[in-house]
Amino acid sequence: MRGYSNWYERHNIINLSNADRIEFCKELKKSGFTPDYEDIEEACKILKLPISVMVRNTDRDFCYTDAEFNQMLEDIKFINKTKANSIVIGILTPDNKIDVKRMKIVKENLSENIKITFHKAFDLVEDKIEAVKLLEDIGISTILTSAGNKIDDNLELLKQLTNSTKIEILAGGGVNWNNFTNVKECSNSIHIGTLARVNNSWDDNCDIDFINKAKNLLAK
Repeated sequence: MRGYSNWYERHNIINLSNADRIEFCKELKKSGFTPDYEDIEEACKILKLPISVMVRNTDRDFCYTDAEFNQMLEDIKFINKTKANSIVIGILTPDNKIDVKRMKIVKENLSENIKITFHKAFDLVEDKIEAVKLLEDIGISTILTSAGNKIDDNLELLKQLTNSTKIEILAGGGVNWNNFTNVKECSNSIHIGTLARVNNSWDDNCDIDFINKAKNLLAK
């Protein structure tokens, strides 16, 4: 199970929780941007859980300009020097297909000990089964997805994706207490964002009881 963090006031809660790992980013209301370098470095020192660092610098779309892509490679170069366990990234072509060329460049520029999660850009891809095969060939470890726009409408496809690949399918986006049990029937890994927070709001702090409740439900 993975939770979100946007930093200092929450790190003690995260350290005390039963989460398996943490996705570290800023600008949560924009679905996450790359944190400042000093924050990445400090988080890797303080947080006890494995850390997945977001690599993303715009919420316009997932088809990046050359300048934006080069900045992502610079961010990766810095992350390589930290104790981060993985990066979270997703790059598409203008017609919303996996940008295989750029994702291979990302893989080539990443330290061998750092894994890759392909984020919810995946939800925009039309042929998701084929996309999984492409990402598997590239060497992606995890795909964060709701299998489409609304996770409740895509549970069957989510299960199909989980059963079709050795890649970890991390179910996330729209997970709440009402659908948690149904989602966990489709994937053994669940990403919790606002579910981990008081009032289900990015404006409020993480709640260790919510995180641990989700972990306990996942284990049943």
